Amino acid sequence: MQVNEKWDVLYIKDDTSLFDVNTKVFDEVFRRVDKVQGREDALRLFNNNLYDMVICDLSVDPEEIAFMKQLKDKKPKMTIFVLVDEKDTDKVYGFADLNMNAFILSPDQFDEALAEIARFDPYA
Repeated sequence: MQVNEKWDVLYIKDDTSLFDVNTKVFDEVFRRVDKVQGREDALRLFNNNLYDMVICDLSVDPEEIAFMKQLKDKKPKMTIFVLVDEKDTDKVYGFADLNMNAFILSPDQFDEALAEIARFDPYA
C-alpha cells in the first residue's frame, strides 16, 4: 500500500456527540466515509461493506463496549478507532482491552484526530 493511500471508513456516531460530523476533513483525508448513527445500521453496513477501518464516536458505557466487541469478534483484524470525549477518560480502558485504538479528545481536536487517523496504515 502507498503511504498516501486514502481509506474507506465506517464512522459510527453517537447521538449525544459533540464532534462535528459535517467537517470537510472527512472528504480531504479519506476516500469514502459512510456515516451512521445507531448500532443496527452500523452493524448492517459493517457486515455488507469492505472497510479499511472503523471510527467510532460512542458513549463509553457497557452496552457500547459490548457492541464494539461484537464488531471486533466478527472481523478480528479490523482496525477500530474509538473517539472518547474528555469527560469519559476513566472509561476508555475497556476499549484498550479489546485491542482498539482510543483517542481522548475535545471537540476542537476532532479534525486533527481525523487527520492523524488517516495517516495510519491499517494493513501494516
